[in-house]
Amino acid sequence: MLAYSGNRFDLANGGESRFADGIWVSGDFFRVLGVPAIQGRLISSQDDRHGCGPDGPVAVISYGFWKGHFASDPNIIGRIFSVDRHPFQIVGVTPAWFTGLETDHGYDFAIPIGCEPVLHTDQSALAERSWWWLQIVGRLQPGETREQSQARMNAIAPEVYRATVPANFSSDMQKEYLRTAFKVKPASTGFSDTRNQYRIALYTLMAVVGLVLLIACANVANLLLARSAARQREISVRLAVGAGRSRITRQLLTESVFLSLSSAAAGLLLALWGSKFLVHLLSTTKGEVQIDVAPDVRVLAFTTGVAILTAVLFGLVPALRASSIHPNQALKESARGTISGTSRFNPGKALVTLQVVLSLVLLVAAGLFLGTFRNLLTLDLGFKTHNVLLVSASVPQTKIPSPQRPALFARILERLRDIPGIRSASSSSMTPIQGWFWNENVYPEGYTPKSEDDALVYFNSVSPDYFQTLQTPLIVGRDFSHRDNLAAPKVMIISEFTARQFFGSASPIGKTINMDAPRLQHGNKQDRYEVIGVVKDIKYGKINEPHLKTGYVPSAQDPAPGPERQFEIRSEIPPNSLAPAIRTAIAKVSPEVSLEFRSFETQVKDSLLQPRLVALLSSFFGLLALLLAMVGLYGLTSYSVARRRGEIGIRIALGAQRSSVVWLVLRGVLLTLAVGTAIGVVVCLLAGSLVTKLLYGLQPGNPTTLVLSVVVLALAAMTAGYLPARRASRLDPMAALREE
Repeated sequence: MLAYSGNRFDLANGGESRFADGIWVSGDFFRVLGVPAIQGRLISSQDDRHGCGPDGPVAVISYGFWKGHFASDPNIIGRIFSVDRHPFQIVGVTPAWFTGLETDHGYDFAIPIGCEPVLHTDQSALAERSWWWLQIVGRLQPGETREQSQARMNAIAPEVYRATVPANFSSDMQKEYLRTAFKVKPASTGFSDTRNQYRIALYTLMAVVGLVLLIACANVANLLLARSAARQREISVRLAVGAGRSRITRQLLTESVFLSLSSAAAGLLLALWGSKFLVHLLSTTKGEVQIDVAPDVRVLAFTTGVAILTAVLFGLVPALRASSIHPNQALKESARGTISGTSRFNPGKALVTLQVVLSLVLLVAAGLFLGTFRNLLTLDLGFKTHNVLLVSASVPQTKIPSPQRPALFARILERLRDIPGIRSASSSSMTPIQGWFWNENVYPEGYTPKSEDDALVYFNSVSPDYFQTLQTPLIVGRDFSHRDNLAAPKVMIISEFTARQFFGSASPIGKTINMDAPRLQHGNKQDRYEVIGVVKDIKYGKINEPHLKTGYVPSAQDPAPGPERQFEIRSEIPPNSLAPAIRTAIAKVSPEVSLEFRSFETQVKDSLLQPRLVALLSSFFGLLALLLAMVGLYGLTSYSVARRRGEIGIRIALGAQRSSVVWLVLRGVLLTLAVGTAIGVVVCLLAGSLVTKLLYGLQPGNPTTLVLSVVVLALAAMTAGYLPARRASRLDPMAALREE
């Protein structure tokens, strides 16, 4: 068995941070995976001891990191490099083919889990019984099945969980903890945060692609039906001179397969670019998703198989239909200029109706996803991101111990406020939409929580002027001030939603809220806070989250802050231009501080990656489906007009008006559109629940989206049908009759 955990480490010793992707690994990590070393040795169980092994902190680096960071130095073994301000000795290099267990990004180096307390002297994850941060992977014994392994895990789970109940859990949480069990899952495909985060979205997009494929197939089948009808005279001559039905069918199928394979080859070339573009869309400014999208044998086999299957399924019916016509009937019909199959319903109209149905489904889906994205973009977040620069400051835990940090962070904030061009500055333990969470159980005055979740409040530790910098309105009460320090009574500011939930219509100012104190600071006890203000609701960790009860405590009342602090800087000029001045100012306070800069707007924009991706791609495929449906309707209508030239010519010769000829042609289009729209609306209502999790502020059966989608589809369909109808109305009757 092995254990590992991915992490981002800082290679810089001060100034602006230089991050690298590292992994904590157990001593058997490489042995279990069967990974050799191309230089030096690998991490062993001797290295993975609490506080590091006999050789001290050691690291194994990846081939890519060795090549890119150390220029393939042949004397790499024994070199020292810095990891979060601590020296690590390189003892080995892994092969180029090993990129770790995370499939969406590689790793730069691996260090033993036992060295974790050396890097984290304040809060060691190994010392916390209720921190969940390690992935456990095992290789089964030869001949053992996953079911057998699951049975063994089920047998040992009760004993393991009973021995590890966290002491700070309530009785209900302990009961829930004891009911859990180990789940054994296959690890052959590796682990992926992207896969977990975008699973529903990617499955939805795959379904969308499948629907577009069906529309394209229906279009091709329709065109092949029309083509086979146009070639009836040719095929009847072939049959008359002795060609068999099987020979004719094989010829037409060969043409279909060639058409399908040629299209698949062209599509594969487009996919080479499109897949890279998709990976680019999944990447953010914080990290690039690294997925190998080079086509392999399986991808090529799948593409070829789909192409052949498409050709057979949608080319077989037209081929059989064309080869089943009696030669005498076809020759007579061709001679007379009439056509059989002008009934109200035929295979061609059925396929176009299918295209209308699927196109409406995709248009509605695109409308819902675009509406969701619009709702998220226009949502009132409770703060303003324009011209705000976020600075993450990190100090070495061993060089600057916890008691010295409050004064250090306060001096940094003072220096930042003195920089010209900065309107306001503040600090916090986390910034909104950062993806970090800190929650505690609270016990408000006069309120009895209905459940554990009802007592849960999400907190942030902030400095004075935090709400001013974020431009979050203070509804009632006062903001934090420099007087709210360790010597003063503990105070708290809560959000509007929290105030309503706990105190109803009564004023919360002066009310008290007890909160479970963090065990690392105070032990198992409660702290008493007085509510001094209420602020507007702010989105906490994610934009699309439901209302959360949130509270804020002054950072100056935290006696033991962590090694990292977030600074929010609102400026009157483009914030990125302030970075050099900020580096200089913080370096004068302490050269030991590592810095990371990011735009607040970019941080919020990155959080909208999934809805943006789904909205963009679904809109593209919806428009593609609409275009295909228009082509299908145009092709069917044009073919129908071409087959009825004689009839239309006679009608015009007998005095039919142009408008009546246009209506004659469009009537069939309207009937197809009406039937397809009716079926499509029913399908949308039935299938809407499948995308509910991807929506925000909209229901699957949103009437506005349905009506707009129907209108867009109707306009497109009538445009596609009007062009051949208009051409038919301008037909010269004498030319048409001469053709007869």
